[in-house]
Amino acid sequence: MAQEKQVIRVEISYKTIIFAVSFLAFLWLLIQIKEIIILVFISLILLSALLKPVEWINSKRVPRVLAILLVYIAIIALFGFVIGTIVPPLISQSSAFLSKLPQIISSVNDFFIFYKIPAADLSQIIARQFQQVAGNLVEISKTIFSSIILIITLFVITFYLLLEWKKFLRFVASPFSGKQEKQVINVITKVENGLGKWVRGQLTLSIIVGVMSYIGLLILGIPYALPLSLIAAILEIVPVVGPIIASIPAILVGLSLSPIVALSVAALFVIVQQLENHIFVPVIMSRAIGLQPPAVIVALLIGAKIAGIGGAFLAVPVIVVIKIVIEEFIKEEEEIEDGLIEE
Repeated sequence: MAQEKQVIRVEISYKTIIFAVSFLAFLWLLIQIKEIIILVFISLILLSALLKPVEWINSKRVPRVLAILLVYIAIIALFGFVIGTIVPPLISQSSAFLSKLPQIISSVNDFFIFYKIPAADLSQIIARQFQQVAGNLVEISKTIFSSIILIITLFVITFYLLLEWKKFLRFVASPFSGKQEKQVINVITKVENGLGKWVRGQLTLSIIVGVMSYIGLLILGIPYALPLSLIAAILEIVPVVGPIIASIPAILVGLSLSPIVALSVAALFVIVQQLENHIFVPVIMSRAIGLQPPAVIVALLIGAKIAGIGGAFLAVPVIVVIKIVIEEFIKEEEEIEDGLIEE
């Protein structure tokens, strides 16, 4: 007798189809509103940085609206003081640096030619970059204007989040009930604390790196120490690769003076980076995020691949959020298993 062929029938319920279609529609919606999601996430980072001082002022019987306004005024005053202190010498030193830039580039090219080091002509590269910048002045103006609008929007969203934070927590947790509602509120609170620690730690590291770089450049007698150290402080926000990129203009300036000075500048940035990695980061940032360097590097690569520099900047706080959520999930599973074992 011939063997009967077995026919395998796969039945898909309408519930599965509805779930699949709904999931795909949800993913499509997330892609369409990704800019809004990023904007809200950055607002949550700002909220995490400002919530503690707002609540402290509010605890002194100051109305919450006034507490938020006082924090905003303090931020504006701080930025005004920093700008008033730094901008005048920064403009003069930056203008002098730009006027000396052709001479610096020529000296660097002569150095490469003298020591027969194969390298591209820096003057041509810089000239092309300036031509591109000059040709895109309108786009640059639009970008600056958009950035100003974005900053204002961020502070407005953050203002309302600070004002209605407890109501916002209850709203997010409202679809859940009982123990799950408390867990959702607990996770959001821990995420806020983690992001707040990351922001405060990052600002502290930027200030430390900027000050150390400025003092070191002054000791070495490097001109344009203020703008170069300011670049180092700003690029410190980009983990791992930021300090490396920040050292390049300072080394080029040192190379325009002499090879020994350039090596001294490179050694200065290596020392600053080593002090940061082995002393300041373990003390300041490990408490905030508790991530190992390989995890940070992978996160940066993924973030940069997805959204460039902005993605690299947001990679670490996103990993902080994911880490906290996973830890809470694992903790919940362990509690459930312990409860079953006890029973």
